[in-house]
Amino acid sequence: MAMTIHLDIVSAEAEIFSGHAEMVIIPAVMGDVGIAPRHAPLLSPMRKGKVRVLNNGEEEVFCVSGGMFEVQPHAITVLSDVATRINKRDENCPF
Repeated sequence: MAMTIHLDIVSAEAEIFSGHAEMVIIPAVMGDVGIAPRHAPLLSPMRKGKVRVLNNGEEEVFCVSGGMFEVQPHAITVLSDVATRINKRDENCPF
């Protein structure tokens, strides 16, 4: 069993995702950041883009309008004004 990290994706209106992931790829302002369990603590602004959640060979994709994310050794919190789950085949975010 692979190690996982807890992930919360929250918009201004609702909690979009809460669960575990083996790897999360987040669109930080300075470029995409890959985060695995036990990552060093980090607080960073996000640009508009896709958050990719990898778990058990599956990928879930969420579109965020920007915002902030925080990484702790066992948890990631993504805070965005607008966030939505999208089909991973969609090339563009809806906003």
